[in-house]
Amino acid sequence: MAADAARILLIAAATSGTGGSEHHIADLLRHLPARGFDVSLVCPPGGVLTRLAESLGIRVENAPVDQGFPVAGVRAVRSIVALLRPHVVHAHGSRAAFYARVGDSSAGRRCVYTLHGIEAGLQDPPLVRARRLGVGRILRSRTARFVCVCEADCQKGSILGLLDSERAATIHNGIEMPEPVEAGRFRGELGIGERAPLVLSVGQLREQKDQHTLIEAWARVSARFPSAVLALIGSGPLESKLRDLVNDRSVARTLRFVAPRSDLRPAYTDADMFVLSSRWEGLPYVVLEAMAHGLPVISTAIDGIPEAVIDRRTGLLVPPADPRTLAEALMWAIAEPEKAARLGVAGRARVEAEFGLDTMVEKVAALYREVAARSTA
Repeated sequence: MAADAARILLIAAATSGTGGSEHHIADLLRHLPARGFDVSLVCPPGGVLTRLAESLGIRVENAPVDQGFPVAGVRAVRSIVALLRPHVVHAHGSRAAFYARVGDSSAGRRCVYTLHGIEAGLQDPPLVRARRLGVGRILRSRTARFVCVCEADCQKGSILGLLDSERAATIHNGIEMPEPVEAGRFRGELGIGERAPLVLSVGQLREQKDQHTLIEAWARVSARFPSAVLALIGSGPLESKLRDLVNDRSVARTLRFVAPRSDLRPAYTDADMFVLSSRWEGLPYVVLEAMAHGLPVISTAIDGIPEAVIDRRTGLLVPPADPRTLAEALMWAIAEPEKAARLGVAGRARVEAEFGLDTMVEKVAALYREVAARSTA
């Protein structure tokens, strides 16, 4: 690494590797050093990101930036920043951004904050939500640049007062086009035949993803297409309640709960379509991955998803929390497999043209160069 390379300190509050922000950080860890940056990582101990960074020879500083009580995390970040003297501190998500902006006295000149979706406390009591928004607004001035993964979040963040639009940039998530894998492995795992319509959904089993609505919709789909199978890949706090709902709606025979896995390619390869029922998102990697595998995407029309999925051209978009309309979209795709497949072909072409990983990384790198030049002026 050149002695004059810009020093970049990435801060992650989670390291599981299953979330969108962790996916994004992992891509930066892999590709930034080749663009001439001296990269370090701050994150909680253990986890996928720590192991990845260490395997790449990237310095890792562990800090309790995933804790609810912030004093220890703030002190740790302050010490790490003083030690490494980064030109850019790049925080991913609101929790990491809190520590970056409170722990670094020069945050206003060098802190880049990427918002990987804006939930804005929708699940919180009003007073908790107001407090979180208030903290975000106070810390807004201690941010050099804001990055949103979709235009919708830039607009939402500006309305909520969480970011300044003149200091915000939209950099869409990007992916590499997938290498093909052997067909039939995932269907074999599920014990279903090659002709059964297979619908795939991937996401943590929690309120945000709203699998409750998807299961209600699936009860309608299963009644009309009893050979179709829905595979839910994920785990989370709502798994028990969702399993109870599956039994209550009598769809246990046609719905499979599948454990999370790092390699989703066999699932994408064997599926006929992809469905997402989320209530809020940023720009989900799973949507881009499904499109890259040529799957028609049926999704709620929320946040950044319509920036990737063009309704009736690369997939179908439906309102959130609407099981009847979601069921109708799924039933159309199952009944019209050739038309649905054409949506998938168009979706793959769109991802290849508009959502490439190299494009994403280069836009982030350009932002770093801009911030680093100002922070050292």
